[in-house]
Amino acid sequence: MRLPKTNYVIAASSLALIALVVFQLKWLMDSHELIAEQLDQKLKMALCSAVENLDMEEVSCEGSNCCSNMGPQSGLFQITTPKPVSRERLDSAVAQAFTFYDIQLEYQINVIEEAPAPVCGSYKTYYQCSLIPGAASDKHLISMEIPNRGNYILGQMKFMLISSILILLFISSVFVFANYTLLRQKRIGQMNKDFFNNMAHEFRTPLTNISLAGRMLGRQESIPSDHKYLSIIQAESNKLKEQIDKVLQLTKLENGEYHLDKEVISPAELIRQVIDGMGLQIQEKKAEVNLQIKGDHPTLIADKFHLGNVFRNLLDNALKYAGEQPRIDISLEPKEQGVLIHFQDNGIGICPKEQSCIFDKYHRVSTGNVHNQKGFGIGLAYVKLIVEQHKGFVKVFSDLNKGTRFDLFLPA
Repeated sequence: MRLPKTNYVIAASSLALIALVVFQLKWLMDSHELIAEQLDQKLKMALCSAVENLDMEEVSCEGSNCCSNMGPQSGLFQITTPKPVSRERLDSAVAQAFTFYDIQLEYQINVIEEAPAPVCGSYKTYYQCSLIPGAASDKHLISMEIPNRGNYILGQMKFMLISSILILLFISSVFVFANYTLLRQKRIGQMNKDFFNNMAHEFRTPLTNISLAGRMLGRQESIPSDHKYLSIIQAESNKLKEQIDKVLQLTKLENGEYHLDKEVISPAELIRQVIDGMGLQIQEKKAEVNLQIKGDHPTLIADKFHLGNVFRNLLDNALKYAGEQPRIDISLEPKEQGVLIHFQDNGIGICPKEQSCIFDKYHRVSTGNVHNQKGFGIGLAYVKLIVEQHKGFVKVFSDLNKGTRFDLFLPA
């Protein structure tokens, strides 16, 4: 039994939603790292600038190495000076540097001798620069601590966080609502399908009894077999039974409950049998049916019963929607990998907007509220399903008031 397409849709949409959440989280993490890196760079530059500008007369810089990072992630800077500077001048220089770089953060600055060991999980961040000339015994450093660094970064990401959360909530709500509606429609559709199937089964039993009663009445000597009312009963019951059988067969094929009984057949001979079997309908419509076989007689491995129903449905449609002088041309053209069969009529045709959905189940070509031709709208859906079961395809070409052509390709 085939898996319903609804399961694939729900699974695909779930994967898409999960991927969206993952990518959104990755984007937020990358943004967090980028903002943190930019902030750290500004803080290091501000601290380095403050140390360089303490007193230009007391600072000895060589080239561009006055202040440099001592390690990739250490936050340690070194500058050569002839003597330590006062705490007041250091605070003033740092404040000026923060103003210049537009840094509005609280900080704590100290002069220490040893760099503190990093604390795992701590929200405090240290930035350090050397104060005393870079001798081997020199351990004096400026240590600056930013207590609210994490809060500042989150504040810079506030818009991204809020917008991301709102977007994810909105998409999740749409996802839940859409899948709930899809499952609900699937359940209703399955209920309708079960109802029609059960109704078809229930109708089939009394129709069989009506047909049987009609045949028994026809055998009685007092009632002629060609009695008007008896003929109507038999003809109409056969028509209704045929429509019900189509519904049941289509349902079995869609559910995968029927396997094609394939054998070697001649499609030309099968079409001839179908034309002979529909002789009364052809005669009633005064139609001209021509069969043309191009090249050698091809053979196929196919289900004779269902393929015969396909030809019968196409010929029946051509007769139903034929003009005043119906003409139906059927041609078989052998191909390298199969056979191409054309059904061409001179009927009323099909408008372009209807051609894309004529193979849908229960769809009938729109003609207002008037339905001159009877049927359930399952004939062409049955044709398409059977042809696809044989690994072939069916196409329609039509113009209004110029006729319709159905092309069937069946692989050898």
